[in-house]
Amino acid sequence: MDNAKQIWMNKDSRYLLTLVVISFVSPAAILFIYKILAVTEIFALPVLPPITTLLTLVLTVVYLGCFWSFHNYFKVVHKEERDTAHQTEALNQHSMVTKTDLNSDITYANEKFLFIMGYKLNDLVGKTSSTYWPDQEEALLHEIRVTLRMGKKWSGNVQLETKDGKPVHTHSTYVPQMNKKGELIGSIAIRTDISDTKVATGDKNTRRSLHILRDEIYMFEAGTLCYTYLNQAAMKATGWNESNYPQKTVFDRFMPNGENSAMNVKTFYECVRPLVNSEVEEITQELIMGGKPYEVKIQLVRPDVGKPYFMTIVRDISERHAFDKTKDEFISTVSHELRTPLTSIKGALGLVLSGAFGEFNEGATKMLNIAHRNSDRLSLLINDILDLEKTAAGRMEFNLEPIDMAELINDSIQENAPYCKQYDVSMVGIGLNEGVLAYCDRDRVFQVMNNLLSNAAKFSNKGAEILIDLEERDSTIYISVEDFGMGIPQGAQATIFERFTQADSSDRREKGGTGLGLSIVKLLVEKQNGTIDFVSKPGEGTKFFFELPKTDNDVSGEVSDSLQIAAE
Repeated sequence: MDNAKQIWMNKDSRYLLTLVVISFVSPAAILFIYKILAVTEIFALPVLPPITTLLTLVLTVVYLGCFWSFHNYFKVVHKEERDTAHQTEALNQHSMVTKTDLNSDITYANEKFLFIMGYKLNDLVGKTSSTYWPDQEEALLHEIRVTLRMGKKWSGNVQLETKDGKPVHTHSTYVPQMNKKGELIGSIAIRTDISDTKVATGDKNTRRSLHILRDEIYMFEAGTLCYTYLNQAAMKATGWNESNYPQKTVFDRFMPNGENSAMNVKTFYECVRPLVNSEVEEITQELIMGGKPYEVKIQLVRPDVGKPYFMTIVRDISERHAFDKTKDEFISTVSHELRTPLTSIKGALGLVLSGAFGEFNEGATKMLNIAHRNSDRLSLLINDILDLEKTAAGRMEFNLEPIDMAELINDSIQENAPYCKQYDVSMVGIGLNEGVLAYCDRDRVFQVMNNLLSNAAKFSNKGAEILIDLEERDSTIYISVEDFGMGIPQGAQATIFERFTQADSSDRREKGGTGLGLSIVKLLVEKQNGTIDFVSKPGEGTKFFFELPKTDNDVSGEVSDSLQIAAE
């Protein structure tokens, strides 16, 4: 706006200067005429000669005509300049404008463009326009430049990239600037930021799909924890509607009427910390709400535009638990019935192989060894099933006390060293000299470590290392076991802790196992008021990590309702 005022002042100055010049030129012309007529004293003649009078009148008319013409001219010019200035102001308020030269180097960018893109004018002038184009849009940028060289304008949706790497969605029009020969000398780009509209359209389409799902879907802001969306199933379960759920928070649904009052904002963020730190893509828990078991999955969504938010999927798993209970009872009965005869078979095979009944030929001995090894494997499977059944039924005893975790982990490393040697794998401990204490059952944690270390050894590459890390955190002790082997396939990760589950890979199946080890590990950790999870990248390796409460926590040996449901 200041530039427009300056232009008007310059025009007004030229206008006044023209009037002044004409004012001086007219008398000068009259004096010149008098000089021609040899009149020495202008005011000496009582009556002006006719020719002089005529010329004076003509000059006066010319003067007045010039005055009127210049007045109208500058009036029109001022109006056009004011209109242009208003249009430019409106364009700058609404649009992101840049100018580039023949080489696509930036020569101008308006304030709105600089503000949205996070640049200063000095950052851009003289640099190529590809500075703010993402790599994946390179083909589109080439298409636009070809169109401009043909003297045609281009319009369409374009994604740009801010100085700090964030995407900006725009609707853009590129106009070529041509010289008199029809050659391109530059271009002007006028853009409208449509990021909010694009996000809103995407959200609308997503929510339309989510609204009809049977599972309850909840979305809430990562900062305030206030709900921003509930689907139809969620609104039916809570009795809320679109007018009142924005006033509710995550605690109103999952901790109503003061249930689990120890759960506050701080503990919630502690729970979702792996999501915030991008350690995992999803956290799954099982909760009891209204006397029914629910599976709750939490994800952290970080949209390209807009604030991050949590999305929670809640599923009623009552039928699943009923089915699992029936299945477990059947497996437990079969396992108990098999254990006694299997023990007899294994003992008899051991006696035969010991030579108590004489020597056998090489072929017979080989077959007896195969039978004995398979009886060992079957015995291990039955023992795992019975351990799982005892833990789920709450019949396994846990002796919770302060345990030196560094000492326990060192013992487990020593115990598993011969096994790791079979696979040409070494183990490296980190932070094991700190002597931190955890409130747990030593034998059960030792069992957890043995399982994780043996899995890491089996699935590591030859000559690789296994990293065992021990860290003391605010309220927990963190232990991780990381290998650098084949990793867990993406499709198997969601069910890796389920019973009789192994990654569907021929390489992994060759390693053997019952498919119960990780399921038992999860139950053992949770029975000690701990948590366990993992991260894995196929082809790069896997890290299992679990946390146990510190000694100075006020921890009881009782298992919470939610964890008991998980055990069942």
